[in-house]
Amino acid sequence: MKIIGPKCRCESFDAAKCSCPMLKMPIFSGVPDSVWASFCKNRVSNDYHKGNIIFYEGNRPFGVYFLCSGRVKIIRTDSGLHSSIPRIKEAPDLLGERAFLSNGFYLGTGEALEDCRICFIDGACFEKLFLGIPQVSRALLRRLAAELGKAEEQLLDFGFKTVRGRLAKYIIESAAGKGNVHTIELPETRGDLAKVLGTSPEVLCRLLAEFRKKGWIAVSRRIVTVKDRPRLEQVSRR
Repeated sequence: MKIIGPKCRCESFDAAKCSCPMLKMPIFSGVPDSVWASFCKNRVSNDYHKGNIIFYEGNRPFGVYFLCSGRVKIIRTDSGLHSSIPRIKEAPDLLGERAFLSNGFYLGTGEALEDCRICFIDGACFEKLFLGIPQVSRALLRRLAAELGKAEEQLLDFGFKTVRGRLAKYIIESAAGKGNVHTIELPETRGDLAKVLGTSPEVLCRLLAEFRKKGWIAVSRRIVTVKDRPRLEQVSRR
C-alpha cells in the first residue's frame, strides 16, 4: 500500500473542476462545495494494490472509506474457516459505512480485487460533514434498506434457486451495455465468482461452458457477452 498523502490541503474547492467520482454518487447529490472542501482537507488518500487488505472482519470501524477507483471484495469466514464473498464493491462506492453507523464490527474483510484508490475519513468528521445534511442522511437510510432487501433476496436465492439459476441471474444483473450487446467483466479468478454464487470453481466452469455451448453467452477470458438474454432470464427464475 502506497500512501498518497495524509491530507490534501486544498486552498479552494471547485466541484465543476473536480474529477473525483464520489461527487457523482446520487447519495451525495446536493452536498455543498464547502463540505467537499473540508472533506479534501481531512481525508487520508491511499493506493491499495491487488490483494491488499483494507479492513478485517471483526474489527471495529473508526470511520468510513470512500472507494474512488477499483473494486473491493468483501470476504466472510465462518468458524470452520470456510469463506464466501457476499458482495463485490465497485467504485464509486462507500466501504464500511454500515458497521460504522451501527456502532458495530466489520462483518467481513475488505480486500482489493484490483488496484484501488481509497480515501478514509474518521468517524467524527464524517458525522459532522455529511450526517448533518438531511438529504444525505435520508439517502443513507434508503441505501441501508436497499442493501438489507438485497441480502434477503440473496438468502432466498441460495435457498431456492439452483446454481444454474444463480449464475444466470448474476450475469443478467451485472451486464452493462447498449442495444442488444451486454457485457460483464468476471472477477479475477473463477474461485472468487464461485464464492459469490455459493458453489465450487469446477461447477462454475462447467456451467459457463454449458451456457456458451448453448449460445446464451460468449466468453473471452474474463469478458462475458450476453447473447440470449430472454433465455438467461428464464433460467434465472429456477
